[in-house]
Amino acid sequence: MSDKIKVVLLEPTGSHSNVFAQYMTIPMLGPIYLGTMAKKAGYQVVILNENILGRRVMPQEIAEADILGLSCMTATVDRGREIARQYKRLRARAGKPSRTIIGGIHASMMPQDVAPDFDQVFVGEAETKFLDLLSGAVTEKIVYGQRLTDMDVLPTPDFTLIKGWQRIKVWPAMTSRGCPYACNFCSVTQMFGRGYRIRSLEKVTKDVAACPQGWVFFVDDHFVVDKARTREMVAGIRSARPGLRWSCQLRAEVARDEDLIRAMADSGCRMVYIGFESINTESLKEMAKGQTVDDIRRSIAIFRKHGVGVHGMFMFGSDSDEPGIFQATSRFCLESRLASVQYLVLTPLPGTEYYRKMETEGRLLHRDWRFYDAMHVVFSPKNFTPVELQQGVIDCFSDFYNYGRALNDALVAFLEAGEALWQGLSRRVRFPTLTPALVKALGRRIVKDWVRFNRPYLGYLEIISGNRRGL
Repeated sequence: MSDKIKVVLLEPTGSHSNVFAQYMTIPMLGPIYLGTMAKKAGYQVVILNENILGRRVMPQEIAEADILGLSCMTATVDRGREIARQYKRLRARAGKPSRTIIGGIHASMMPQDVAPDFDQVFVGEAETKFLDLLSGAVTEKIVYGQRLTDMDVLPTPDFTLIKGWQRIKVWPAMTSRGCPYACNFCSVTQMFGRGYRIRSLEKVTKDVAACPQGWVFFVDDHFVVDKARTREMVAGIRSARPGLRWSCQLRAEVARDEDLIRAMADSGCRMVYIGFESINTESLKEMAKGQTVDDIRRSIAIFRKHGVGVHGMFMFGSDSDEPGIFQATSRFCLESRLASVQYLVLTPLPGTEYYRKMETEGRLLHRDWRFYDAMHVVFSPKNFTPVELQQGVIDCFSDFYNYGRALNDALVAFLEAGEALWQGLSRRVRFPTLTPALVKALGRRIVKDWVRFNRPYLGYLEIISGNRRGL
C-alpha cells in the first residue's frame, strides 16, 4: 500500500538572512536520509529544497502529497508554517485528506511552539521512528525519537530524490554525530548529545564514492575528534575518490598535529570551516569555547602552509565585548589572510544555555524567529545598543569584502605563482588561486544586497536603541 502514498519532504528557505546563502547551498542530510529510507520502503518520495530550487515551492508541487514533512531551523520555521497552511488549504479544496509533520532543530528544541500548526511534531533524531510515523503506527501528537546507537543503519543518501539535484555543486556527507565540547551558544549537544557516534569507514567511503561529481562537504560538527580514525578515513577517501576536493568543520587546536593536516591536504581537503568565535580572550571564556587566541593564529598559519584555505567564523555581542572589538577583529582577519570570513551575531538559539540566560535576564528583543539566523541582533547586548552591534557586524563585512581587497588578492596570487615557477618548486606545491579574490568581489555584492533588503529591520533597531542603551 505504501507505493500509493506520496511523501513530499521539504526544506524551506528563511528570510533574506545569511549573506552566504547565495554563495554555497548545501542541502541538509536529514531529509535525504529519511527520503531514502521511505523510498526503500515503497513510498513515492520527492524532496523539495527552496534554496536549491532558487524559488518558493509552487502549489502543484505540494498539492499531490499525501504526507508533507518539513525540516526547519529556527530561522525557517515560520516559512514552514506558511507552507503547511497553504498545503492544508490546497488539499481541502480538492477534497483530499492532508497530513503534516515537522522535525528538525527548532521543533526538537521547542515542540510546543510548533504543535498548533502541524499534525505531528518529531523531536530528536527521526530515523528511529520515521517509517512507523509514515505508516500511522505512531499516532502521538509529539513524537520523541531516540539517538541512533548504530550510525551504519543510515542509508547511503539518494540525492536524485531532490528536485533539481543537478544544480547542487557541493554534496553533504557525514561521518559522525555529536560533539564532546559544550559551547554555551550551540544547540548541537542538545540535539545530538556530547557523545561521539561514528559511521564506519566502509560506509563513509561508500557515501563519498556515491556523491556526484563536485565538491564534498563533511557536515560533522567536529570532523577531527579521533585523530587516528581521521588519518585512516582521509586515506580511504583518497582511495575511493582520487582527485576529490572536500571541506569540513573542525576546531582550531586540530592544527597542533601538522602531520594530520598534511594528510588531509594530500587527500583533497581544500577548505576548512573553523568557529574561531572571538579574538577576545574573555569572550572565549564566556562562551566556554575551550581555545585560545594563540590556537587561532597557529591554526590559520598551519592550514595555509599546506594549501588549505580557512573560512573563519567570528561572533560579536558577548558581555565581554566592547566597541573596539569590531576594528580589532577586522584587522586580525585581514592580517591573517583568511580565505573568507563569516561575521555573526551571538544569537540566543532556543534550547541553548545562552537562550535561557537571555530569557531569564529579560534581554530578548522579540521572538520573531525569522531573524534568529545569527545575522540579525535579537537581544539587548551589554556594552552596545542593538543597532551599534548590528552596524559593527556590517562594517566588518564591508571591510573584508570589497573590490579593492579583491584586486589586491588577485595581484598577490599572480606574484606568488610566478615566484613558485621561478624557483622551480615541485609538483606537490599547490599554487595560489584566484578564489579568495573572487570571493571578496562576490561577497561585496551580497553584503550590499543584504543591507538593502534589511533596511526595515535596521530601522527597528535604531528605534529601540533610543530606549535600550545596554544593561
